[in-house]
Amino acid sequence: MKTKIYFNLCCILISIIVCINLSYSEIREPSVSGAFYPSNPQELSKMINSFFEKVNENKLPSKDCRIYGIIVPHAGYVYSGQVASYGFKCIQGRKIDTVIIIGQSHRFPLKKCALYSGTIFRTPLGDVTIDKELVRDIINSSKELFEENNYVHLPEHSIEVEVPFLQSVLTEFRLVGILIPNVDIDLCKNIAEKIVSVLKTEKYKKRNIIFVISTDMSHYPKYEDATYIDNESLNSMTKYNPVLLKRTIDNLMSKNYSGLDCVFCGEEAVYVGMYATKLVGADKVNILKYANSGDTEYGDKNRVVGYCAVAFLKESEKIKSGSSIDNNAKTTTVEKKGDNNKKMEQFSISPKNQKLLLDLARRTIREYIKSKKIIPFQTTDKELLTPSAVFVTLTINHQLRGCIGTTIPQLPLYNAVQQMAIAASFEDYRFRPVTEDELKDIKIEISVLSPLTRVKSADEIKENVHGVVVRRDNRSGLFLPQVWEHFTRKEDFLSELCSQKAGLDSNAWKDNKTELYVFTVFAFEEK
Repeated sequence: MKTKIYFNLCCILISIIVCINLSYSEIREPSVSGAFYPSNPQELSKMINSFFEKVNENKLPSKDCRIYGIIVPHAGYVYSGQVASYGFKCIQGRKIDTVIIIGQSHRFPLKKCALYSGTIFRTPLGDVTIDKELVRDIINSSKELFEENNYVHLPEHSIEVEVPFLQSVLTEFRLVGILIPNVDIDLCKNIAEKIVSVLKTEKYKKRNIIFVISTDMSHYPKYEDATYIDNESLNSMTKYNPVLLKRTIDNLMSKNYSGLDCVFCGEEAVYVGMYATKLVGADKVNILKYANSGDTEYGDKNRVVGYCAVAFLKESEKIKSGSSIDNNAKTTTVEKKGDNNKKMEQFSISPKNQKLLLDLARRTIREYIKSKKIIPFQTTDKELLTPSAVFVTLTINHQLRGCIGTTIPQLPLYNAVQQMAIAASFEDYRFRPVTEDELKDIKIEISVLSPLTRVKSADEIKENVHGVVVRRDNRSGLFLPQVWEHFTRKEDFLSELCSQKAGLDSNAWKDNKTELYVFTVFAFEEK
């Protein structure tokens, strides 16, 4: 009798516990507030806004671009918040119905993709509603790949730390949280295909849905190694080919860098995100920002973690740029009609303004190191006020130290030089930010681009004279004229431009469906 009573009491107790757990599972409470970010709403908002205020908006995609997804880090805000702000800033104010956050579990091994199926995701900034209908439809699309698993979501930070940023840039949105298991890349592709198959159904195809991929980069190498490893990965990512990225990551891991645990802690989440964004319409990868924990006042340069902000987008047909590019990144162009080769080859900057612009670039970098402010400059000189496309290149002992520019003449020449000088010094993700100590050793070169001119065939391209832009199917790439010195044949120059820069077939330049543009560069440097 006593045994039966004891058994009944145990059953009642278990039922109560289950009911309590089910009740709690409907609201996912914050698990890392007060640790990864402030638990006080006012402090949290103030911190996030301070990050946004420091974003260089010249690095962001044009508002005419359609953003399909972003990669953002998920470390403590004092380490990665500034980098993350670049990703979230580029979706600020956009009409987005649902955000699908893709992360990976840091605490539990998973056999299937785990979706949170509760009702509310809570942060200090308020409650976000779960898109339960989409969660259910994704799970039902493949019970072999997806499952409801609220338990693993409760302590997980990779999704949680992104939500306050989303609440700061979007007015109303629903949330889907997915944690990806450690699986091979083919299964990552299958996962992405299943998710997108749901999004393309009649129910969802007219809704604005965006992917947020949550991951940090290299874990625990020293600063210099992390910078190299992460930049190699980001360069590979711009090709928008997950298989190529995996090959790059595997190669980096095989080199046994001291302290290196991983290249992306959310590696599978990245593959799924790349496949998914491409399937829904993105055709370009834009690296917005890179830094690592060693760049912060709290970081140890002997043991760092890397962070990146990346956008997956499709550019407007009206505007094919709007963000700065570096000399190793893909770029897009706008055709300029009515310009001929004679005008291009006569294009130049007066000796007086060459000297002025080089001095302005150096003073701008020096002041930005000290105050993070751009020095004011006023002029009535027509040449300096002409909108210009500019590259600024930094070298130390003939070794590249930074190079960023734009092919679209949007800013007055003097302002473009200032902006690109800052970008080359502090935002070229291949290098650490320039310091005051090394500025004296840096040599500055300024390249001003002539307007772009469409040519009918490669026969019109002049070796060692023309810079070239190749464009096809919304993919494009650029080589400056200085790149000719690395090639002995025009064919090799154009093949490398197509394959390395634009991610096209190496022979794409021979096809008349491929657009070719030429320009000249008037370059001048410090003596």
